[in-house]
Amino acid sequence: MDDTELIKEKINIVDLISEYLPLKKAGVNFKANCPFHNEKTPSFIVSPERQIFKCFGCQKSGDVFTFLMEKEGMEFKEALEILANKAGVTLKKSPDKKDFKERLFEVNLKAQEFFHYILTKHPLGKKALEYLQDRGVSLETISQFGIGYAPNSWESLTKFLLKRGFSTQEIVISGLGVASKSDSYDRFRGRITYPLFDSKDKLRGFSGRVLYHAEPKYINTPQTPIFDKGSFLFGLNLAKGEIRNKKEAILVEGEMDMILSFQAGFKNIVASKGTALTEGQIDLLKKYTESLLLGFDMDLAGDSASRRGIEMADKAGLNIKVIQLEGDKDAAQAVKADPAIWQKAITEAVPIYDYYLTSIAKRYDSKNPNDLKKIGEELMPIWAKITDDLVRERYIQRLSAFLKTEEKIIRDGVEKIRKSTSQSYTAIFQKTTVEDDIVPSKSRRELLEEYLIALLLHPPKDLVFIPSFPETLFLAEKWRQLYVLLVLYLDSISFKSKAFNINEFVINLPKELLSEVDRLYLVELDRRLVDEGFWRKELDGVVSELKKALIKASLEKLSLEIKNAQEFGKLEVVESLSKKARDLSVKLKNL
Repeated sequence: MDDTELIKEKINIVDLISEYLPLKKAGVNFKANCPFHNEKTPSFIVSPERQIFKCFGCQKSGDVFTFLMEKEGMEFKEALEILANKAGVTLKKSPDKKDFKERLFEVNLKAQEFFHYILTKHPLGKKALEYLQDRGVSLETISQFGIGYAPNSWESLTKFLLKRGFSTQEIVISGLGVASKSDSYDRFRGRITYPLFDSKDKLRGFSGRVLYHAEPKYINTPQTPIFDKGSFLFGLNLAKGEIRNKKEAILVEGEMDMILSFQAGFKNIVASKGTALTEGQIDLLKKYTESLLLGFDMDLAGDSASRRGIEMADKAGLNIKVIQLEGDKDAAQAVKADPAIWQKAITEAVPIYDYYLTSIAKRYDSKNPNDLKKIGEELMPIWAKITDDLVRERYIQRLSAFLKTEEKIIRDGVEKIRKSTSQSYTAIFQKTTVEDDIVPSKSRRELLEEYLIALLLHPPKDLVFIPSFPETLFLAEKWRQLYVLLVLYLDSISFKSKAFNINEFVINLPKELLSEVDRLYLVELDRRLVDEGFWRKELDGVVSELKKALIKASLEKLSLEIKNAQEFGKLEVVESLSKKARDLSVKLKNL
């Protein structure tokens, strides 16, 4: 058992979190108002059995280490030392693991030296240097950011690193090389390289922009033991101080937007390397500010991935505004033309929900009935997810004025969506239809599949049970995989007459399934489900509903096939398909 597991075994997560906030018993779990965002109704759940926590509001989750890191704003190493001391555990040194990661940082630094030398000192970098200077990047900025150039060669970097004592394995695992049949070849070729330093000035990877015509325009270091794109912000190492001072962060899309802005004196700026904000990036920003200015050169309102990121940022308590530039300019173009243009746009940044209204006004005609419906379908679900009651009410009034519609109609529509997305699984199961004017975040079928898995993860105490329905009942592949693994586990313990143990079940689960299991295991279910009779009845009911959904889908498909066969006069096919439809109808009636 390693140090982290030993510490987790000795420290009860309920005791640790109770040092920071009062926890209230809720069935087998504990609940409280989330310590990471403002909320009125408790959505922060702690499981003593799984030794994990999850907030169903801001989506933060983890174990004792994660909680301490989030709450105190510390790195893992510091949290490890504090919890080890609290648990009375003497930490063992693990030089092999440490040395391996350190070697990856070292190989990145050596590669950065190589790229920077080629750009600034070698004839091979001349065109790249000219390109950067034409874009307005000064030599001082090139040095400050460590920008370089990867020669248009298959193995120049690899040979350089091998001669300096790095192995092919280290080159490949760091993401600098790509494994091949013979050995490996350079990932970055013919590209300007931007070193990706984290907030602690550790070099975790690179981004490469093509110099010659080629696709893709940008490539990044892939996921490695030391680099995760979803938890990275370019330039944070240089900008974090000014972000704290100004109490706001400007977020742009690309490296060049950030670099030229920073060079022009806009020091509180970072780049997301993509428009869709992730939870990891939001967590980074929250350490330094509560205010976020988005400076992307695209319509955020029309991009669903961007909207999801904005929703997460709002839930995390960030105050969001949007910087708007005229003429489809990006930040780099605006700064190069005249820094005053960029400054004016920053000063005049509009609140995110005002921006949504402005975007709607550009894309739709509110006098057109079809457009009116589209406006409601797009904006009301967004309004429903506004976490602050006063802010939500203000924008209900704004939308009402814009559409020249009674406030009550907008308010009722928003409230219906809020209720539909916050219903318990039991309520979804009991409800057989979804109103046409509600736009739920998930379909009833999706929610029923989740509820079925949640039921299977919460069997009554000491029950030995193996479900017998087929995995094809699930449409979502992740639930199929999880169900198969769950059945195999339950089958293996039934011979020993052992009851379900969540911690035993999750030991060998893939990481992507583990996060789903933890989410559903922490869902607050009906207290009556501790009774075996009620639990079995609920389980059978959900299985029956999902079977009905499958048959209804098959009947709809058959109906179309029959219609097509009738149009082409294929009477034998019509008769055969009609018989299948009758059989399925009888089957549906008997469920």
